[in-house]
Amino acid sequence: MSRSNDIKKTNLDKKTYFQSQTNQYNKIQNFVSSFSSLSLSSPPPSQFQRNKKLEIRKDSAEQKIENKRSLDNTKENIGKHMDYATIIQYSFLNTDKLIDYYRQTTEPIRETSLDYIKLQKDFINAFQPKWLEHMKTNVDNYLVFQDKMIMLYNQMYNGYLKNIYDIKINNEKMEESTI
Repeated sequence: MSRSNDIKKTNLDKKTYFQSQTNQYNKIQNFVSSFSSLSLSSPPPSQFQRNKKLEIRKDSAEQKIENKRSLDNTKENIGKHMDYATIIQYSFLNTDKLIDYYRQTTEPIRETSLDYIKLQKDFINAFQPKWLEHMKTNVDNYLVFQDKMIMLYNQMYNGYLKNIYDIKINNEKMEESTI
């Protein structure tokens, strides 16, 4: 029922538009004809001037025909455009329904996304302290291990140097005893 009212309204709008275009065309034609009807004082027409006037009349008749064709084409194009505009207007009438449908379909998705974000936040808050404690323990264990490795390295190096020193002392004693 509303669509038929819309169609009637658009048809009425088309008629008023076409009438206004026709009125404008008639005004232009009257304006042009008023200029052609003005007669300025001029010398008596010669044969050349008569032929020129005939050509101008022919040109103006051809121009009128061309203007009429142009107006008819314009009316036809406007009619096509108005038909297209009614389709667009009709589709805009359903935007509220489309928006409501979109809200209904996306609401569960949005709620699920918000729940997922809350779950991630809870997960981070639940495991972050344990993760930090675990990392701290790992770092502490690594530092203790490094301390032990450095102590072991120092002991091994000291033992190596002591062996070298002992060997050198023993060699010196042997050289003294042989001399």
